[in-house]
Amino acid sequence: MKKITVLFFMFLTSAFGYVNTDIQNGCNVDLKMIAMFVANTHVCVDGYYLPANIDECRTCPFGYSCTGGTYNFNDKEYQGAKKGSGYIDNVLSNMCAINAPKKFDAVFIRNIHNCVSGQYLPANVDKCTICPQNHYCPGGTYTFNETADQGITPCPSSTPFAPSGSAVCYPHILHIGGDAVYLKSTKLTIPSLNVGMDGQVFYANMTTIPTPMNVATEHYLKIEYNGVVYYVCDDTSFNE
Repeated sequence: MKKITVLFFMFLTSAFGYVNTDIQNGCNVDLKMIAMFVANTHVCVDGYYLPANIDECRTCPFGYSCTGGTYNFNDKEYQGAKKGSGYIDNVLSNMCAINAPKKFDAVFIRNIHNCVSGQYLPANVDKCTICPQNHYCPGGTYTFNETADQGITPCPSSTPFAPSGSAVCYPHILHIGGDAVYLKSTKLTIPSLNVGMDGQVFYANMTTIPTPMNVATEHYLKIEYNGVVYYVCDDTSFNE
């Protein structure tokens, strides 16, 4: 009678998992251990948020609100920053996350111009321009405007004259050939050129420094007074 021998094989298998405690008396034990990664936890105070793929809290970006909180590291999403109604005007550190805003609207800020005396800012023009004749422009700081001139005023009837580029208006003009000296009601220099009109006296400056009659000419008006040669001019060239 034949005998059949039946062999039983026992296979010992182990489940894959991780060990998070010390192994007691584990020498010569064949184990396969898989590393377990736990995301770091960060407590961000008010004004800070946790960027994507960064292991530290960062200052809240401009245009966002960050009230603080406890967040776990996330390599794809930022946490703790909420988009506000303001606009973003700086580089956003690690904000290229899947939950970052997908649409940004451009914000245009109007240019500001500092116009010097004798200049103004015309409507719909982005630079200071010389003041036109018979207007005065005291100068100042103006913001671009599509519809309104800024920093310019017509000369009033009491002082109706002004050369181009003037910050003030004058009551009379003394014509000399093809040139002119703008006369004023107040005396600036001693001596000065006095011109009487309708019972009033108007003045032009006198200086020993060679000075053109006005800012727009190269011609001089010289007179001698008490043996000294003076140059007659108005404020447009005298104050240059």
